[in-house]
Amino acid sequence: MKYLDGFEQNIIGTPDENNSFTDGFSDELLSSDGILVSKIVDNLFVAKKATEFMPALPKNMKSSHIRVLDAIYKNHNEREAVRVSDVSSAMGITKPSITKLINELVDLGAVKKSISEIDKRVVLVELSSFGQECVQKYVLNYHAKLAKYFSKLEEEKYLSLIETIDFIYQSMEQVSKEEDL
Repeated sequence: MKYLDGFEQNIIGTPDENNSFTDGFSDELLSSDGILVSKIVDNLFVAKKATEFMPALPKNMKSSHIRVLDAIYKNHNEREAVRVSDVSSAMGITKPSITKLINELVDLGAVKKSISEIDKRVVLVELSSFGQECVQKYVLNYHAKLAKYFSKLEEEKYLSLIETIDFIYQSMEQVSKEEDL
């Protein structure tokens, strides 16, 4: 599959001096009316729609809350005390945005906040029993169910998918910064 090999090499490659990743593709394929670009964009909408199949969340809880709970859970497994800044760094989200989400989770009873005894400027977070239940149901159990289906393909294909999604995200972010749209 020469076409797919070229595509994979292009994704894994690095941009040229113009931040272009077009090596190996004709301008027609990558143009705004090109088939490949159209299929990629269409499938981004399909991927977003796939999140609708996730389990229904408790009242007033958003999927972003579950991601924060998961980040707190994972950080807690790595270290005893989890700081708000740890969650912010792990998720790549600004501290003000994480603080807002954590405060919402405190209001929902899923997270407990405290001040560090060592450094009073540091805010620590931990999962409440309700937060732990949410992680168990909406992350661990759900991911275990998905893993049964995902095991039907080789791991390399999933790793390539992850890399490709990251590349597409970065490309779309770069295009959004260009002024000539």
